[in-house]
Amino acid sequence: MAASEDENGKIGVGIVGTGMQANIHAMGVIGNPNAEIVGLCDNRDGVAEEFAARYGLDVPTFKDYRELLKVDGLDAVCVVTSNEVHAEISIAAVEAGKHVLCEKPMVTAIEDARAMVAAARKAGVTNMIGYTKRFFKGTRYLHDFLRREDLGRVFNVRAFYFQSWLSNPNTPAVWRLEKNRTGTGVLGDLAAHVTDLTQHLVGDEIVRVTGMMKTFVNERPSLSDPGKKQTIDVDDGVMFGAEFKNGALGVIQASRNATGRPDHWRVEIDMEKGSVIYDSVDGRVRLVSTEGPARSAGWVDLPISPYRYGQEDNPNQKELDHFIECIQSGQTPSPDFEIGLRTERVLDAVERSHNTGRQVEIEG
Repeated sequence: MAASEDENGKIGVGIVGTGMQANIHAMGVIGNPNAEIVGLCDNRDGVAEEFAARYGLDVPTFKDYRELLKVDGLDAVCVVTSNEVHAEISIAAVEAGKHVLCEKPMVTAIEDARAMVAAARKAGVTNMIGYTKRFFKGTRYLHDFLRREDLGRVFNVRAFYFQSWLSNPNTPAVWRLEKNRTGTGVLGDLAAHVTDLTQHLVGDEIVRVTGMMKTFVNERPSLSDPGKKQTIDVDDGVMFGAEFKNGALGVIQASRNATGRPDHWRVEIDMEKGSVIYDSVDGRVRLVSTEGPARSAGWVDLPISPYRYGQEDNPNQKELDHFIECIQSGQTPSPDFEIGLRTERVLDAVERSHNTGRQVEIEG
């Protein structure tokens, strides 16, 4: 269902949650000629007002998202809050007839993800999950390349996502380290990205996992009182083996204690007729082939057309543009809530595998 546009022909967007990640969403809306911000919400005193002033926005601000949903000209909502209220806000928004772009991970409990899917289906609105790694120039190119070229059966998939910001044990216990607000730690934060991306690139679903999760630093300074220690109850590192429906095997690893890696992720896929690699540090897509002219060349860089994929790499803008375009056209975004649920099922299985010490089947 396409949204109505305001008198300027633009999609009116509200942002719920005005923390760090909201800056990316705001810049995306501002950078899209077919959208504009029409309202802001944050449950903390004065924070939404400060955010509006930062961007020169003369829009209403609220502490209760339900009030934002009543704003005239509001067509769509970006949900950029802590994880535990993603489902509540998203479901309320779609039931109010608003299109929703929700940050990942979708939820803190798999049942809430299913409820989001059911509500969006019933409402018939555009819905999307913010898996930004799909929108990098290199990953968009690699996705197209793997569908254009027949490299045969997929054998192995390897992916990691490493960050270093928790390597220092004195880093305070922010909300991402509190289970009641985030669900899991690095599993839902970083591993979710490469879990979604590997399934997207391979074009197949993970059906079975064996997982391990680890908390490396069990206490950190309290954010509200640095003189006190707070117990950490989420994972700092995760690694899991995965079996895809087509029989391919995968290994996915993520850590926020990866010293020297501020933000580094990589995907490798081995197939019958060749292998491909994408690495976020250099943005290169590389191929080794067993057939054709490149069969004796070893690893070669694949040329990413600047005309089709752009001169600059701006995945956050591409993600927001895709959302707005789908609202206007009535097309289904990728990834929508249903695809997001597919990834949530894997994350849920990894946690259950870790807790039981057993291999776990993905539940429907």
